[in-house]
Amino acid sequence: MTIQTILTLVLLLVPVGQDKPSAPASQPAPTASTPIYPNASCPIMGKPVSTKLFAETDKGRIYVCCKGCVKDILADVPTAYRTAFPSDKKVANKVCPVTGGEITKDSPTVVLQGFEFFVRGKENVRAAQENSQVVLAKLNDPKLVDLDNKTCPVTGDAVAKNTFVVIEGTIVRLSSAKLLEGVAKDPAKVLAKAKEIRAKEEKEQAAKQGQGEGKKP
Repeated sequence: MTIQTILTLVLLLVPVGQDKPSAPASQPAPTASTPIYPNASCPIMGKPVSTKLFAETDKGRIYVCCKGCVKDILADVPTAYRTAFPSDKKVANKVCPVTGGEITKDSPTVVLQGFEFFVRGKENVRAAQENSQVVLAKLNDPKLVDLDNKTCPVTGDAVAKNTFVVIEGTIVRLSSAKLLEGVAKDPAKVLAKAKEIRAKEEKEQAAKQGQGEGKKP
């Protein structure tokens, strides 16, 4: 048998169109971000705002250009708000961003940072105002899942109001806004820890409820 004949037989035995299996495409690394909804200019000085400086009001956050403007905003919130947000976008949301419940014909509206939307009931108005940033995030992206962890996955301290990061569609509460830069370095680790903490919190809460029911006469 000649060398040419052997080579021909080898080629015939090799399946056509079957290349070496390619390595599976790597999944994109998770990212960490915090949505914000700032006014364009400071309602006191008229200058561009800093997204790190703001006044907390019952209309949500009003961003300013310098710390000195916060006091002036709190002295007259209605005027400062309307200057910062000349008009409000009406959102016909069908789900309450506070409770996740269905909106009804009797549901009241809330105005926060240029958005007018519905909440389930009157008892949810205050909750929307106090948790304005989380509520706005859920309003603008109803698919977000709020982990609602009470303990920070980074520091182990109690979480701070309106301080959170979104990782893979999940809202993770933090104890300080200063942690955001560090979280961005390894979001997957932070998310995994936050889920672990939340599972533990739910287990402890269930145990307390069970003890309470056991004490009832």
